Amino acid sequence: MALLTGIVGAVSVLVAWLVTARLFAISRRTRAAPAQLLATAFAGLFGVGYPLGAISRAPGLVETHQGSLLFALGTLGMVVGAAALNGFPQIVFRPGCRWAALVRWLATLVAVAAGLGSTICVAAANSREEMIETIQPWAVALILSIGLPFVWNGIESTLYYGRMKKRQKLGLARPSTTHTFLLWALASWGSAAQIGVIAAIRLAGQPIVAPLPMGIIAGCSLMTSACWSLAFFMPKSYRSKVLGESFEASPATD
Repeated sequence: MALLTGIVGAVSVLVAWLVTARLFAISRRTRAAPAQLLATAFAGLFGVGYPLGAISRAPGLVETHQGSLLFALGTLGMVVGAAALNGFPQIVFRPGCRWAALVRWLATLVAVAAGLGSTICVAAANSREEMIETIQPWAVALILSIGLPFVWNGIESTLYYGRMKKRQKLGLARPSTTHTFLLWALASWGSAAQIGVIAAIRLAGQPIVAPLPMGIIAGCSLMTSACWSLAFFMPKSYRSKVLGESFEASPATD
């Protein structure tokens, strides 16, 4: 199970990197704030945060200055990624909404505080055992602060998918555009579930290598990767055969 989870994790990171490159290309072309936020979020979480965080825990780097520096850089990437991901639903789904802006910045402050606390614990610990003990509450807070924007994106995308289905019935939205909101919602819920399992394992003090949690994490990663791949690299054959989209005429608007 550990090998399977590792393979799935590597595939998920590869998909995330491809999506990041696609988002940066869209961002450069359109200069649109949503694309810029998502590109920053994916780059921070999957390009910097998770890889450097994992490398910093390698046996030869634990309890070294180099390992602490890598952990700090990885944590910074996670905080930046979470902050950008918090901004996406606020500007896309709730523009001008005061409570959404408040949630965005409060969630970002929690991520910053948790990231700073985690970094200090790693740098100040005199032993691996001390680090594990002192970092626990900060690490859980950081994990949850990353999961929050995924939950928010999942809620907003699910609600908006329902609205887009109504527009599609009226001929005012392409099936592929409507389906993209569903894919983004499913990917967000899958990521939130994966993060929730990791947080629960940390809180319970249980080993993450147990078959059940690793199976859930692997399943969530597979679903998320599949949804991201379809959302950002949707092939024409999928749009025509699965979604029944016609390419002979375009609807009035997307």
